Amino acid sequence: MRAPAELSAPGKAFVAGEYSVLERGEPALVLAVEVRLQVALRELAGRAVELTHVPSGASLRGELGTEGVTWTSGIPGELRFAARATALAAKLCAEEGREPRGFAAAFRNDLSRDGRKLGLGGSAAASVLGVRATCVSQGRDLESREAVSIAAAAHWVEQDGRGSGADVAACGSGGLIEVRNRSPWSTIDDVVRLSAHDLLRSAPLEVHALRVPAGLRFLLVWTGHPADSRALVASVLAFAQARPGRWTHHVRALSGAEKALGDALERGEQEALLDAVRRAAAALGALGDEAQVPIVTQEIAHACAIAASAGAAGKPSGAGGGDCAIVLAWGEAADRARTALQVAGYFAVEVAPASP
Repeated sequence: MRAPAELSAPGKAFVAGEYSVLERGEPALVLAVEVRLQVALRELAGRAVELTHVPSGASLRGELGTEGVTWTSGIPGELRFAARATALAAKLCAEEGREPRGFAAAFRNDLSRDGRKLGLGGSAAASVLGVRATCVSQGRDLESREAVSIAAAAHWVEQDGRGSGADVAACGSGGLIEVRNRSPWSTIDDVVRLSAHDLLRSAPLEVHALRVPAGLRFLLVWTGHPADSRALVASVLAFAQARPGRWTHHVRALSGAEKALGDALERGEQEALLDAVRRAAAALGALGDEAQVPIVTQEIAHACAIAASAGAAGKPSGAGGGDCAIVLAWGEAADRARTALQVAGYFAVEVAPASP
């Protein structure tokens, strides 16, 4: 890297399968959205590494070495995902015998619009950018699947061994994708003890790109009340452990809705696609009711009803809890849905599939 460089990664929105994908081998549909996390890179002398989170002013310093990177200051919460990803990518470069090159990476923004933090996978995007920034700085060409594998490992460790990695796959791959978790890891130690090249060979995520049919449009809708996604997922996983038979029932229902939606996308069947979105919403509601977890709140249910009245279909996107919904619509139905949702007081924006 001879001159300052700019890198970016898109945010993500779950389309279907956000809870069933927690089971190995089960699918989720995820959309990379054109709201991007940005990082500015510049060279530093010697082996020095510096990460900065510009919105908060938090920073972190370290030094590249034969084991990757050693942090010489405390890791602030705003940078913990980027720091873990940077360390794993530096480990990969060190294993390949690359000469350490000092660099600074400034994460210039959060995934937000109009000052709103939108819950679009900022930690996943930061993990992807941490890997890319490190490898660019060390002159290491990186394939998309490599970036996703290393970033997914870093993200999983920082989430205390939870999560599917589907959000990382979307931020690292772009477009509309179907993701399955094939990770062989059971504990954090399984990741920490592996070499970076072994992490690549483990191929934790299976990713397939899907075509977006002509005329299909996506809206994201926020209530203005952020949800605690980690707490919601933890509660659902506690239900899964306590009631494995019922959990399997709900996983099948959620995966069935995901498959119906994927099939409708492939064939471009408009009514079948809208029906599949509503089926996915109903399956999430049923899981929340039995697990006693507020996945589909009244506000989100109302937003989905408004979308349906405009000829579109909506469902919670992500863990639920009243934060965000995704609406799929064909043609002018998207305009009608967005207008009706905004009149009702929701923050609704159209998003397009994003490049990685």
